[in-house]
Amino acid sequence: MVAHKTIVIGAGLAGLSAAYELVKAGCDVQVFEAQQRVGGRVYTAQMSGGQYGELGAEFVDENHTAVKDYIAKFDLKLDLACQFPHDLYWFIDGILCNRNSLSSTQSIALDSLYAELQTLVDRQQDPLLSLDEWLEAKAFAPFASRIAQLQAHSLFATDAELIGPGFFAYPGGDSSVNMRIRGGSSRLVDALAKYLGKRVHIGNPVRRIQQTGNTAIVNVETAKGFVEIVADSAIATIPWNVLRHISLEIPIVEAQKEAIFNLQYGSAVKTLLQYSKRFWSQPNFGIVLLEGDYQAIWEPTFAQTGTRKILSCFSGGTPSLNLAQSVRNLAEEAVRTIYPDALDTIDFVSYDWSADEWIRGAYCYFGPGDLNRFNPYLTLPAGRVLFAGEHTAPVEFRGYMEGAIRSGQRAAQQVLKLQSTEEIERSNPSR
Repeated sequence: MVAHKTIVIGAGLAGLSAAYELVKAGCDVQVFEAQQRVGGRVYTAQMSGGQYGELGAEFVDENHTAVKDYIAKFDLKLDLACQFPHDLYWFIDGILCNRNSLSSTQSIALDSLYAELQTLVDRQQDPLLSLDEWLEAKAFAPFASRIAQLQAHSLFATDAELIGPGFFAYPGGDSSVNMRIRGGSSRLVDALAKYLGKRVHIGNPVRRIQQTGNTAIVNVETAKGFVEIVADSAIATIPWNVLRHISLEIPIVEAQKEAIFNLQYGSAVKTLLQYSKRFWSQPNFGIVLLEGDYQAIWEPTFAQTGTRKILSCFSGGTPSLNLAQSVRNLAEEAVRTIYPDALDTIDFVSYDWSADEWIRGAYCYFGPGDLNRFNPYLTLPAGRVLFAGEHTAPVEFRGYMEGAIRSGQRAAQQVLKLQSTEEIERSNPSR
């Protein structure tokens, strides 16, 4: 029996997961990645003193079972990051507070906001209003509206004027704790890539995806020119704001084409600041949400050894597009907003995900009404071409490593179902 041949486009977590599952099932798989590294939006940065931080995906929640399963399979470990609600802080009007230290008025305002958002989820409502418009229409207390607007930047990497409340309402990491992969998120990527070995080809952008009869044809750019690779199926795992710049000659329905060409991605800059020692009072810096050029700051070195410490500074949405070349200074200023006596940094590294031509943004978000409009078509096969990536994951896992892995596993199952159907047809030629 000839093994089913599949081409996987993109070597991020979704592509590597899909390839891993297919190879285990006995398929012939080749993975093509445009960049000179694997991992996509998983990108661990090594800093001095043996410390590390994440420029991309970072957190693993309790309900992230697919990530945790791979971590166990590859003998990796998880370290505690934050415990909620204690380690989640807001810095508003010069005051650093967490849920336990809010006034009763503020707590009631937040409870009211979260109750209304849960109603949207329970009823699967997707209002044709932006989050900003919805907040105004509901007349929430100013404190609750400020928190929601801040979370649009810091959690969804976009603006409250752009995201729909129907998508914003999904909690994502609805967990009492979150964790990090010991040694960095890239350790999981490297483990998958090592398993796949020479099946993974880096520095090979895909320029065209076709279907002819019962074959998928992928046009790949190599150092020696363009090469056409013919296979039984293909899985496109790259972000759709990159996919839309590739020639697609596949049997795709109009609604799915509309989703590919209109799905939106947030903008994000992540800056890591390294200090000679800890200068903040609490043992775990936690996650601090604040207003300004950077809207979230946390410590990735809580469980790492050594006296040096790193703070991760996250800027999302429009503010991230205005940082220009001042990322280090603005990140340092954001830290000093909370801690005026902060030490001088000894090292830094930063990454602008919108400036990466093969990523073009942070992760997907849905504008007003787009969640219900696009959702039915995100996982729909286009003939012999399947789709994966965090944007095609269950809604609550979009933007997470969990979502990428689950989407890759789902696409692999779709390929195996296609293979099974072909085998049945070959064994029953008279049908």
